[in-house]
Amino acid sequence: MYKEYKENKPIDLSPYDHPDVYPGPRPISSFIYYEGKAHRIIEKMGVSIEDLKVEYSDSDNMLGSFHERSDHTLSIGDFLHEQELPPIEERVPLVAYGSNVCLAQLRYKFSLNRKLNDFVLCLRGSMLDSDIIYGSFLAPYGSLPAVIAPVKDAITEIWLTFVEPAQLEHMNRTEGGYVLREHHGKKFITATGEQFETIYAYYYPHAFEFDQQWYRFKDIRGNSSITAKWQAEILDLINGEFGFKGTREEFLHQLRWNIPFYRELQNWLKQFDAQFDHPDWEEPKVIETVGDLRRTFLSTKSPESEQLLSIYK
Repeated sequence: MYKEYKENKPIDLSPYDHPDVYPGPRPISSFIYYEGKAHRIIEKMGVSIEDLKVEYSDSDNMLGSFHERSDHTLSIGDFLHEQELPPIEERVPLVAYGSNVCLAQLRYKFSLNRKLNDFVLCLRGSMLDSDIIYGSFLAPYGSLPAVIAPVKDAITEIWLTFVEPAQLEHMNRTEGGYVLREHHGKKFITATGEQFETIYAYYYPHAFEFDQQWYRFKDIRGNSSITAKWQAEILDLINGEFGFKGTREEFLHQLRWNIPFYRELQNWLKQFDAQFDHPDWEEPKVIETVGDLRRTFLSTKSPESEQLLSIYK
């Protein structure tokens, strides 16, 4: 029986290690990633991001305080000040929905530019009328990446990260054909109840469509009418339709290491491409930081808040 990664994907693996891993395992709640480790944010409704507490651990494990609980807590604002890092006001609220909250993937991406500090704040949230589905193209490591697509009444988990402008430029160079878009609606909320006037996300309007349907990621929390599948299942579907003569391991090996084969499969996938337009995401005129944006809190008992946060119950 061949090895597949579905439930319980190893925390130290990224999609660069194995395509089945995409979008990659992520911590069970909001966190900061810094100097190669994650530290748990204590989520509390109605508390501004700067005032949220972080459990900071000296553990050598990549999971940080998720692996070894720590009594050492301080606010995010104080943490940024102590580490001489830019405050929240100088950061861009960027949505992460694919592999950019996978710790091993973050470690890899920041290894590409050692001049950048690797601090990333990842706050859980949810979004209405969007879902995270499989794109119709291949990443360099052989996975079908995630795209954010319009799905009426769907609620999906996303993560709001707060990156420095220099980090954003670095991310732009690692996101391939994606373009940056902005969202102005009230269809997003953080797990702590906060909303922002504008948030940004990487956008690529090409869905993988098979048997007249799209597919969402089984390891991304949400409520949706879209069928959910693991990355391993999607790759098996593609392998079967393509008719590769060999084992699954041989198929993945060719996909990852044989450039002509990769290009042939990339071109073959075009027949399953469904282009869409997401009306909630628009081309930005200017990229604004948190300090330039209006911020509000939704009441924990409001219908909007209860609907958006229902996926966490």
